[in-house]
Amino acid sequence: MASLKSHFWAYVLLITGRKRAIKDGPSIRKTIPERRRTIHHAPPEAVLETCDARQDTLDGQPVYYLTPKGIDEGADGYVFYLHGGAYVFEIIPQHWVLVGELAVRTGRTFVVPIYPLAPEHDVNVALPFAEKAYRALEARAGDKPIHMFGDSAGAAMCISLSQQLVDRGESVDARSMVLISPWMDAALENPGAREIDPRDPWLSVDGLQEAGRMYANGMDLKDQRISPLYGRVEGMPPIHIFIGTRDVLMPDARAFADKLSAAGAPMSYHQFEGMFHCWPFLKSPEADEANVAFVDLLTR
Repeated sequence: MASLKSHFWAYVLLITGRKRAIKDGPSIRKTIPERRRTIHHAPPEAVLETCDARQDTLDGQPVYYLTPKGIDEGADGYVFYLHGGAYVFEIIPQHWVLVGELAVRTGRTFVVPIYPLAPEHDVNVALPFAEKAYRALEARAGDKPIHMFGDSAGAAMCISLSQQLVDRGESVDARSMVLISPWMDAALENPGAREIDPRDPWLSVDGLQEAGRMYANGMDLKDQRISPLYGRVEGMPPIHIFIGTRDVLMPDARAFADKLSAAGAPMSYHQFEGMFHCWPFLKSPEADEANVAFVDLLTR
């Protein structure tokens, strides 16, 4: 049974209109410029109290290196983090707070590329940028461990990036991928997504489908670069999926987990009853449970 605190957060999401803002195509297109006027990609002051942030630039885009205070950058390894936001929204303070907390608890440096967003940029810009940022980290890390970490659209990008590298016969040095609420099929064709939609306090199938079309920019939504559900699973780093049952993305996340399991690929699947999209970003017993697991996986 879900905790009272998680019910509280679900209620907050509903009354603050998070779902209404992305309920369909016109709504999400209206919300994109509104959000961008109020959100900046830099880590907030609260995170800088416990972590040092260094900003680099790659192809004109910021890349942040977030390291716990008192620790040399990369001394204990790195976590390559791609944030969620349906490919159209910027990294938000809640992302940074979790990243900062995990950096402190793991001792790892988190590398956070601020990738180009749709609709101004599509998958043919965003995904190559993410790959370039990852390859730059591999070169920097040397023999230090690297893990990949992502949520929602960012989690899907982690998988798509790895699939592309493996398809080209290249290595992926990451020890694992830890994924929160991954968006595995941009088309959201699984009937289970529609069934969950009325109970999801945050996401809407129609709004996400529009965001997927913006990111694809005319490409087939079943292309693995957009929907990694349809890509390969062989040769990938171990994948660890965390998803809630009140998340419209859950049916496709579970389908991908089943695909991994059937192929004998190294993986784990963690389904949290009653949890909504990306619940580990909001304080609750269920978030604490998930975050303990993240620390364990990111320090192996």
